[in-house]
Amino acid sequence: MDAIPRTITLYELIAPFVMNPEVIRLNGGYPFKNTEDHLWYISVKGKNMVTGFISIVNDRLCNDFTWQDKDLLRILIERALMDVEKGTPVTFVADNSDRPILEEMGFSVDKEWTKYFKMAKII
Repeated sequence: MDAIPRTITLYELIAPFVMNPEVIRLNGGYPFKNTEDHLWYISVKGKNMVTGFISIVNDRLCNDFTWQDKDLLRILIERALMDVEKGTPVTFVADNSDRPILEEMGFSVDKEWTKYFKMAKII
């Protein structure tokens, strides 16, 4: 009898990132959050090498991490937005380095802070 492949859990995929001090530093010192309401989109290379991720909860994109790969960020956002109902307003808080790509994707600034800003878009 063949062994049944074990499903890899969300924790196993992203824990090495969310517990990594370098990743936390790149995330502005902020921890990643998760609840049962979060829907995660994870980019995996090969069997289980995570190259980036983003989640969406209550029409907010959050918990993004892509090692500053803007092409991957775009792909993850586009994929997450495919599951959002048309006419729904979506927000995303990001740092200034992500602003150009978000503006290209049709997001506009809703609120601005020193290092971060809140972008919004109606799907």
